[in-house]
Formats: sequence, C-alpha cells, structure tokens
Amino acid sequence: MKDFMKARNIILSALDCARLRDLIITARQFSSTPSVLLDTLEGELNRATILPPEEIPPYVVTMNTCVRLIDISTGKTMTYTLVFPNDEDLQQGKLSILSDMGVAIIGFSVGSTVEWHFPEGLRSIRIDMIYFQPEATKQYEM
Repeated sequence: MKDFMKARNIILSALDCARLRDLIITARQFSSTPSVLLDTLEGELNRATILPPEEIPPYVVTMNTCVRLIDISTGKTMTYTLVFPNDEDLQQGKLSILSDMGVAIIGFSVGSTVEWHFPEGLRSIRIDMIYFQPEATKQYEM
C-alpha cells in the first residue's frame, strides 16, 4: 500500500492544507475517527503540491467542491460535496473528508481515476465532473 500511495500526485490549497492539519490534530485528541484514516490523510498532505488558493486550477477537487464520481466497475455515478466532518450529511450528498472516499478524492483532477483500498476492497473511482469549486469563484474562506 505504501508504494501505491507514493504514486499519488495531488494538489491542495495552502488554506485547505492548514485546516486539514488542524483537523487531524483535533481528531486525534477528541474523535473516534480511525487512526489509520488520519495517518493516510496526513500522508496525503505531506506529499501534496501546495499552492496558494488563487492558483488552484478549477478542475481540482478541494474542500467544499461539488464533484460527480463514477465507480468504474459498476458504472454508478455519485455526486458529493467534500466537507469538514461537522457538515457531513450523506442524505444531502455532503461527504466528510474523514471518510475513505473523502481522503481518496481530495486533490485529484477531473479525468483522474483513483484506485483506493476501501473497507469492501479495491475500487476505481473516476473524477468525472466538478459542478462547483470555491477557489474557481474566489470563495477562499468557505
């Protein structure tokens, strides 16, 4: 799994990166989030290319991005907005960054296929379309 993770090239905004590092610290102290998921997210932050928010390309999944995903093996489409844990509401399509899917898609671009080890096994998810990305509309404080 570690070799697989090294191959992931993702882009994050400096603001998202700082917020996610704070989230990891808080989650380690107060949350029931599995430590392996927090370690994985931290690894993603450590290997990411970090850019100022205004330099984030509009086709990259950032926090508060609304994205359509396609499960390659089933063809099922899913639409989620990637949010912080307090805003999670799967009924409304709000996916927590502290979920396997959240960690899997953060920082990837439209057209990318993400292979990820989910609890039910390896899945391939394609980033199909971004409906909204805060950085593209200069909403950096979302």
